[in-house]
Amino acid sequence: MQQDELTLVIGGTAGTGREIVTRLLRDGYRVRVMTRHPEATREKMGEEVEVVRGDLTRPETLPAAVDGVDHLIVTAGLPRRFIPRSRAKEMIHDGTLAVLAAAEKAALPGRFMYMSALGTTRWSIGGFLLNLLKGGTLHWRRLVEEKIRRGGLAHTIIHAGVLSDGPPDEKAIEISTEEHPLSLQYRISRGDVAEVFVQALRSPQTRNTSFDVFWKEGSPSHQWENLFAELKPASEPPR
Repeated sequence: MQQDELTLVIGGTAGTGREIVTRLLRDGYRVRVMTRHPEATREKMGEEVEVVRGDLTRPETLPAAVDGVDHLIVTAGLPRRFIPRSRAKEMIHDGTLAVLAAAEKAALPGRFMYMSALGTTRWSIGGFLLNLLKGGTLHWRRLVEEKIRRGGLAHTIIHAGVLSDGPPDEKAIEISTEEHPLSLQYRISRGDVAEVFVQALRSPQTRNTSFDVFWKEGSPSHQWENLFAELKPASEPPR
């Protein structure tokens, strides 16, 4: 994998997506960000980042955004407020599947990476309450994950623990194929999740895998091959 390949980050203007953009640039990747407000985004992110106009809820804007990219990372989420079920479906489910369809039509040559959350496959009180507040977001994410796995692209699905804005690289990271519930017991900083994404993009061990990521006791480790060693890829998707 060549690190000067072009990576599109959808959700890259804020939060975990912005952290991913910073680390991709650090490692020599070319980065494209899709946004509804390109002028403001260019002013904020500078000339290092290619900015294109696009909107998850407007599928007609997506082909131009994915044109020519090698890899695609989707971290787009929901606002921090109550979201009705119809709006959550439009943004989390319909929007992401539209991106996936555009990437498949463009024959994306590299990796399709999707940031999901703990709790898409295991019930918990925390997940139940989040679904009430955010229009069934974990339900929609689970359906998206199933579609990605059945699709024709090489992929990586990462279930992030409860996100923190705290500093990265201060705690050990757990990479697990076991399904964990959404709980404050399983927390992680946005910066650490971003680092996992960038390292997973570079690693053939993470191709066609799904895994949980959260903090655990211990000192930080930069032995990414060891952290990814237990991952078992699903069958190669059809081409």
